[in-house]
Amino acid sequence: MLDTLADLLARLPPNTPQIAGTWVAALLTLATLSYVFGGNPAFRLAEYLLVGIAAGYAAALAWNHMLWPRLQLLVGEPATYWYYGVFFVLGLLLLCRGSRSVSVLGNLPLGVLFGIGAALALGGGLTGTFIPQIRASVLSVNPADYGEGSWAWAYVIDPIILVAGTIAALTAFHFGARTDGRLRAVWHRLVRAVGGVGRGRIPLCVGALFASA
Repeated sequence: MLDTLADLLARLPPNTPQIAGTWVAALLTLATLSYVFGGNPAFRLAEYLLVGIAAGYAAALAWNHMLWPRLQLLVGEPATYWYYGVFFVLGLLLLCRGSRSVSVLGNLPLGVLFGIGAALALGGGLTGTFIPQIRASVLSVNPADYGEGSWAWAYVIDPIILVAGTIAALTAFHFGARTDGRLRAVWHRLVRAVGGVGRGRIPLCVGALFASA
């Protein structure tokens, strides 16, 4: 039986897998689009295939390229790669979340995961985006640093407009109740005026981002 099937496959044209893959992709696409007519067996089949194949493919990649090589290192040289054992134990503790009686054991790896993730995200955001942008926006307002002529003032006005627009945009998100007192009333009106300018700049910035995309 297997020999007959192998002979049949060997007689097929060389481009048969590509043609079959194209037809399968087209049929699955039509099955997915059939959801516009409501839930149906074709859509559910495509949905189950997508989730199942994606999960199986991700699991195979994780095992072959991440877990199995590190497990071999841990077994071969445990004194050097002992920390892999800690990671494996934390990963096994995550499986405890599937059982209500021992789900509390999964809190430890979740805490480690969220803590490290938050620290990396915060540190990366500060060192990779926030601080470099602040450094790039700190520009000289001395016209002599940009040469002679009237164009030097354009380079001076540009960072001033940038800083003023940023402050105005941030002020647009300030919400506070009006308080008694003449000075506080003046401050409240000033904040509202600057916030109004900031609210006007936000749509302009969004439009410019969409236009440049």
